[in-house]
This record gives sequence, C-alpha cells and structure tokens, in this order.
Amino acid sequence: MDKTLTIGIFATSSPLGRDKKENDFSYLKSKGLKITESVSLRKRTYHSAGSVEERVNDLHAMVSDPNIDILMAYWGGANTNQLLPYLNYELFKKYAKPIIGFSDTSALLLAVNKLSQIKTYMGPAGITFDKPEPFGYSYDYFKKTVIDHEPEIIIEDSSQYADDLYFLNPDPTKRVKKENPGRKIFKQGKAKGQILASNLQTLLVLAGTRYFPDMKKKVLFIEEDESTDTQMVHRFFTHLSQITDLNSLKGICIGRFMSQTGFSEKDPEEEVYKDVFKDVNIPIIYNLDFGHTDPLFTIPLGGEAEIDTSKNLLKILN
Repeated sequence: MDKTLTIGIFATSSPLGRDKKENDFSYLKSKGLKITESVSLRKRTYHSAGSVEERVNDLHAMVSDPNIDILMAYWGGANTNQLLPYLNYELFKKYAKPIIGFSDTSALLLAVNKLSQIKTYMGPAGITFDKPEPFGYSYDYFKKTVIDHEPEIIIEDSSQYADDLYFLNPDPTKRVKKENPGRKIFKQGKAKGQILASNLQTLLVLAGTRYFPDMKKKVLFIEEDESTDTQMVHRFFTHLSQITDLNSLKGICIGRFMSQTGFSEKDPEEEVYKDVFKDVNIPIIYNLDFGHTDPLFTIPLGGEAEIDTSKNLLKILN
C-alpha cells in the first residue's frame, strides 16, 4: 500500500448493537488500515440500523467521501433490499469504490454491480475480523483481491475452518477449529465466465425486480446462513432452478454450510444436489471457503472465474 487506506464500516440492515470499545476493529487496524463508522451503524430503529433514509444517506456519504477508500458491511440482516429503490447508482459509478460484504448485503452488491456497472465484492465483513482469533486466510484474500488488485488469484483451500457460535463457548475468546476436508466436486468440467455471487435467499428475494441479475453465461457463487435448515436449503435451490435455466450458467460454486444447518449422514447435502442438479451439465463445486463459516476468500462480482475440476483449479481473474 502506498498510503494508509480507510475502510468505512456500514450496516444496511441489522445494527451493531453495542457501544464503541477501544479495541474495536483491532485486527484491521493492526494491518495498517484506518476505520471509520457510518452514522447509523450502532443506531437501532426497531430491527434496523436507523431508517431507510438514514441508511441510504450513510452509503451516499461514504461513497462520496474522499477520505474513505473501501466500504465494508459490518454484517448482514434481512432488509438491505429496502434501500435499493432509493440509491443513487450514478454516484456509485462516479466514485467506483470497492464495496464488500456477504449474506444480506448481497442485495446491495448485486444491485450496484448491475446498475452502476462497477465491481463489487462478496467477502469478509467487519464481523469477520471482529470475531476471536481471525483467520489470516480471510485477510490475505481480501488484500490480494481488493487492496492489491492482483490480476490472477488461485483459490486454495484453507487448512482449518470454524463454524462455532463462539459467543456461546465456555471461553468466548477462543474459536473451535476443525480440519478442512477441502472442496468437493459434484459435477466435473471446465468453465470460464463472469462472476455472480450472492447469498441464496437474498438472490431469490430480488427475483422479479430490476435488481435481479442476468445469469446467462455466468459462474455463480452461492452461500446460505445457519438459520436455514436442510429442507429450506432444498426449497431455495429448487426455487432458483425454477426461475432460471441453470444450464445457461457456466458453473456453480457453493460455499460451505454451517453445521447448524443440519446436513448429516442421515440428511446429506449431496441429496439436495442430486435432485436439483440432476439435469444440469456444468461444473459444480461445493464446500468452498466462503459464506457464513470462517475463513472466506473474496469474490469480485464482475470479475471472471476459471474452473477446471480435473486439475482442482479455481482461479479468480480480478
């Protein structure tokens, strides 16, 4: 980095429900980054971080602020789609700042990517680095993709992952880490195409609106949260298959599910795919390092992905 970058932390749905602490965002600060917060980040209006107008104004202020370089969601929620009709997409296009997050923030990422015609990024959020013992893997891919703009990024599997509800652990300052079995291949093949990335149910919420993306010839990266059980995952994937021709995609990459979702030997993830993808003839990879588990790599919407399952290759062309 030639200069000290400033990250603007915002909330488009759920607020950060605690007072400021001296060690807030200490991991990101330890990397030489400055942090500034949106006005409504910690404000609660019923179940949201302020009113729709306040959240929209915060985004507009951050994207046009010359002192802010990157916009990062603190986390998701369920109501980001409220903001979409009121956003100034020309403003996002004019300043073309990286916007990054995951989960419900996908609604913002998809809308800005489509209507402002700029890259957005599905990847770590403020909460990713606010958890105990942050994974260096998450920061490394964030840095490669967003800060350093490396043109080609090979996605390797992490050696360990965590999906524990750490705040319920006997020692909430420690994560329960597991060995990562790595990516799994459901359908073999090669593909190269422009990237789309989203939380699954957030993508479905946009169906029938002008914010829903054109999915033809895209490589789709898709993830879902821990509140969604196995039958709802099946329902959501079935819905997706009924509103778009999955064979029109170039490939599908699925993020690792939280254990709380409930997939098991008696109710395996693969059975969902056998049903939904039985007539789909494109490469499909699952159990990848993105979504609601940690760590996660960063995915540029508007970049390209190259897949070759015979070589276990997943490459981001940034």
